[in-house]
Formats: sequence, C-alpha cells, structure tokens
Amino acid sequence: MCLKRLQPRLSLVTLYGQGQMTLRTAVQRGVAQKLHGLDATIFREAQPSLLDHKQIAKLAAEWS
Repeated sequence: MCLKRLQPRLSLVTLYGQGQMTLRTAVQRGVAQKLHGLDATIFREAQPSLLDHKQIAKLAAEWS
C-alpha cells in the first residue's frame, strides 16, 4: 500500500456518514471526527479501498 501516491485534491472518496468529497477534505473531516471521539472511515475505488483512522492520521501528518 502506497499512501504517498494519493492525490488529495483530485481523488473523490466517500467519508462514511458524510458523503462524497475530495480526499483532502475527507482526511480533514476524519481527523476532526476523531477529536470528537467518533470513528472515521474513507472509502475509495482505488487501492487501498478503505482508509481507517490510522491511515487517515498518517496522511494528515504527511500533508501538514
């Protein structure tokens, strides 16, 4: 799995419970959800198809 190849502003994904958005927006919202004690899962059509909170946090750290 290579998270570095993900294009945050071009990739459309679905954040569970919130709908479709860009990957960057989904990562930002996923981090915010975790801060409020809520789980976040991002669904993609490409591989990896599911991004859990650990992967979301890793992307947020790489892109900050």
